[in-house]
Amino acid sequence: MIEVEGLRVENAAGEPVLAGLSLAVAAGERVGVVGESGAGKTTLALALVGAVRPGLRVVRGVVRVAGDDVLGASPARRRELRRRVLSYLPQDPPSALTPTMRVGRQVREFAADRSPAAVSRRLVEVGLPGDAEFARRYPHQLSGGQQQRLALARLTAGDPRGLILDEPTTGLDAPMRRLVLDQLADLARRRGLAVVFITHDLAAAARMTDRLVVLRGGEVVEQGPTADVLGRPSAPYTAELLAAVPDPRVEVDRRLPARVPGPVVLEVANLVAARGGRVVLDDVSLAVRRGESLALLGSSGCGKTTLAQCVTGVLRPRSGQVRLSGEVLAPVLRGRPVTQRRRVQLIPQDTTGSLNPRRTVGAAIGRVVRLAGAVPVDRVADETRRLLELVGLPGELAGRLPRQVSGGQRQRVAIARALAAGADVLICDEVTSNLDVRVAASVLELLDALRRDLGLAVLTVTHDLGVIARNADRVVVLDRGKVVEEGPVADVFRAPAHDVTRALVDAAGAVVVPVE
Repeated sequence: MIEVEGLRVENAAGEPVLAGLSLAVAAGERVGVVGESGAGKTTLALALVGAVRPGLRVVRGVVRVAGDDVLGASPARRRELRRRVLSYLPQDPPSALTPTMRVGRQVREFAADRSPAAVSRRLVEVGLPGDAEFARRYPHQLSGGQQQRLALARLTAGDPRGLILDEPTTGLDAPMRRLVLDQLADLARRRGLAVVFITHDLAAAARMTDRLVVLRGGEVVEQGPTADVLGRPSAPYTAELLAAVPDPRVEVDRRLPARVPGPVVLEVANLVAARGGRVVLDDVSLAVRRGESLALLGSSGCGKTTLAQCVTGVLRPRSGQVRLSGEVLAPVLRGRPVTQRRRVQLIPQDTTGSLNPRRTVGAAIGRVVRLAGAVPVDRVADETRRLLELVGLPGELAGRLPRQVSGGQRQRVAIARALAAGADVLICDEVTSNLDVRVAASVLELLDALRRDLGLAVLTVTHDLGVIARNADRVVVLDRGKVVEEGPVADVFRAPAHDVTRALVDAAGAVVVPVE
């Protein structure tokens, strides 16, 4: 189905991104491609549909899909191959959706059967509601996890013979991740699809794939049956990737005694918020103290991101208050003085979208330093370098554009920018969901060190129990906009009291990589 022979892709400096890579995928075979940021995973995925990112060029090699040379095919033929033969789902789900098109039409556009019943069935296949009300919504009215599943439904509606899935479970909570993976695996089996599964999630790869290819620096360092590669890795690099996977059941047993937190810095009181006339948060209250990390856990669509948007002033709540060190914050950002805006900073999930692509890393941080006014103008460059080094980045990175640094480095730049503002509170929204396990572990260690050294209050919004077990002191569990459980992480994970919490903990345990 898919043949790659000697594919070499270089950047503008002549450095290899893919170094003579060869790969074959048979019809009906499910192959996982794993590796850390910069390994060449997405470059390979794009090459399979005849695309190359700006700044890169194919030096040599051949890519064939069902016998067609996709790199040499005409644009029209490539479009036809992508729609009906080998479909590609990018990592960023909104980019695969048309923002002005309703859910039902998104699916019908590619579908062979465009009847309402068929569209409903496609939505239900990926765990979305199949009713008419949901089909009338727009993408911006869906949560990130729902957007991801809609993109999957849209992709598979055209009944392609093969799928390229680039991080398809990013942004999904553990039960939904398991559901989507099982449905994709079932779909692949029933239709005899060839699947190339690009992921940094080794647990997802264990559940989804027959064979695993491990990339590092554009080269294959190990490949073989998935169970063998994950159970008995032959390459030291593969073993390092496995060691970096956080297991929530193990992490909670390793935790040191909780630090004694300081006074309450951030307080949410009786918050009610709605989207499109539908209540998303219903009487939610919580508090975060100085030096404390509080995690917000819940299934996709439960209201986690909505709460973060209310705290940061992006979304006006219907009622309730957000207080900062006892001061009531205005409900929207424009009503808050600069001093309050600076103290609460968001570290977003999509760091690429939050950074100006035409502004260097140093300019992005330096602008905030100047606005904060904490150092003289002639010291801005020095302060920028200090902040970069504080988050573990070399000072010379200041001269690069966002596209010239890795995903993990962009995440650290976003943290440095927040610190430049003089933040007391960090709102971390799925900050590791787009990162491979080794880079994610290093970002979590950085956040923990900054919280300890600077006394920051951290509110972590996540669906990843491994992140919570490793970094949070307390956890608040949301379900359908309500707080259903809260307490110390170890207590909640060892003996969850609510059905929703138990389902999340059990699902996380069910996808742990089976290392022998």
